[in-house]
Amino acid sequence: MKKMIYSTFVIVGLIFATILGIFGHVIAYDLNEQFPTIKSMTAMTILTFISIGLYVIIPISLLIFNKIPQKYLIVSVITCFLIGLPVSIWSFFVWVAWMG
Repeated sequence: MKKMIYSTFVIVGLIFATILGIFGHVIAYDLNEQFPTIKSMTAMTILTFISIGLYVIIPISLLIFNKIPQKYLIVSVITCFLIGLPVSIWSFFVWVAWMG
């Protein structure tokens, strides 16, 4: 049961971080259109760093709680790294381009 909870946490976290990382600029534009008081640059900054933060927090939380088998922990950390690195690089690149 605990393995299912942790795997759900990892999968949902990775999907959410990937969506924020890849489509952060679109979400920032939409937030600015719906709520004009939110500047798109501010929304883009927040979404970018939430995405990168999720990729960092997921493996760290798995290491801290360490209630899963070692093999699953290693696979989860490698998966977060392999998915998170290119998405975070892309997200950071888009954020830097927005900042000018």
